Amino acid sequence: MKDKVSVAACSGMSNFGLICRAVASDLSESEEDIVSICITSTAADDKTTDLIKKYPIIALNGCSNECVNKILKKKDINVDKSINAMKFAKENNLNAGEVARLGEEGEKTTKELKKHILKKIKE
Repeated sequence: MKDKVSVAACSGMSNFGLICRAVASDLSESEEDIVSICITSTAADDKTTDLIKKYPIIALNGCSNECVNKILKKKDINVDKSINAMKFAKENNLNAGEVARLGEEGEKTTKELKKHILKKIKE
């Protein structure tokens, strides 16, 4: 990757919210060109929008409510790519695991979703 990309992850309390947070955290730690956005801070604070607009954004939504997309839209922040973790898991016969712990199934889904996001970034 040449340019940095931001990942704004769902922070919901469902098992897919946990997976989204794990994916964003893992990617921002392992890839120097990926930064994560705290979506709750974005929702609460208008001062962060200039910083957030600095890089293209991948919205990582946990479910069909697409809260990440909605929060960013309310802040007049464009989303470059949007991924629904629940839909991705269903399409790939993956499970989310528990709400508070990833477990084996959640880790597998997290791993596959990270691969999918890295592929999307390169497109």
